[in-house]
Amino acid sequence: MIFRNTFRLIITNFSVVWKLLCYSAICIFVTILFCGVVAYPILSELNSANVFGDLLEIVNNLFSSSPVTTARTFEEVNMTILEIMSSSSYTFNYVFMGLFVFLILPVALDLAILPASEAIYGYMASQTNYSFTGRYFKSFKKSLKFALTKYLVMLPFNIIIVSLVYLMVRLATMGNVLYFLLDVFILAVMLLFISLKTTLFSCFAPAYTTLEVGVFSALKESFRFVSRKFGSIFSTSILLVLIAFALNLLFCVFTLTIGLIVTIPFTIFMFIVFHMVGFFSAQGGRYYIYTDTLARPETFEESQDIEKLKFLL
Repeated sequence: MIFRNTFRLIITNFSVVWKLLCYSAICIFVTILFCGVVAYPILSELNSANVFGDLLEIVNNLFSSSPVTTARTFEEVNMTILEIMSSSSYTFNYVFMGLFVFLILPVALDLAILPASEAIYGYMASQTNYSFTGRYFKSFKKSLKFALTKYLVMLPFNIIIVSLVYLMVRLATMGNVLYFLLDVFILAVMLLFISLKTTLFSCFAPAYTTLEVGVFSALKESFRFVSRKFGSIFSTSILLVLIAFALNLLFCVFTLTIGLIVTIPFTIFMFIVFHMVGFFSAQGGRYYIYTDTLARPETFEESQDIEKLKFLL
């Protein structure tokens, strides 16, 4: 039910996707404008070493070439980048760009999560249409607290995922079984860990949006709600992460990354809606799917009573 209702609500609220697209484009444009002078010399260094061409080759050959080729290309690109950074005279530029791309830009993009969550909550709870732009400026301070907290609590998970993928590639280049099953192992590990991360924090934004509590109290409440519907939320997370990966990879390869302009905002909104549906389902609360259609999830207490009855029977 969570999976099906997520896509129903995406269709009925698809206008938010275009608003997220515009916001993402603004964030990226400001980043390029602000970092253009600083980025130019290091981009020139990387481009001279054909780093970007090799990265595009990895994406294009992910499923068409052997895992051996993928591992070797990845290792070569990694070594090239490390050599360029260690010998470059633009150390400040690399540090500045690293902070901007891996900290400031993600936080800026996450500032749109609460306004979008409030927009979808208004529709689900009472058919109220909230303005995305209006909610963005009204809840900016609250969104900033959420974005920074989300970044900090998810940072260890992201580091673990990247480290595991890198470790598997390193092991594959040593000639063990991973050498021949690299693609499968990387996809499986990424799928499971990203799905687990998505599940654990799935009710964070909805709790902070709807409950009159602080950001850390909302995080605590999130874990409590997730524990009620962990199986349903986790299984749906796996499906949605797989769909998101396939969709973005498909458009990246066949549109030369141009299609990501649309698929990334769509993916962000898909998970925002999924988190809100999971939140309502964990509480057993009724919500609108369409103008005249209400969904009534089974409450946690009802599911526990059914389990007890099954045991007695």
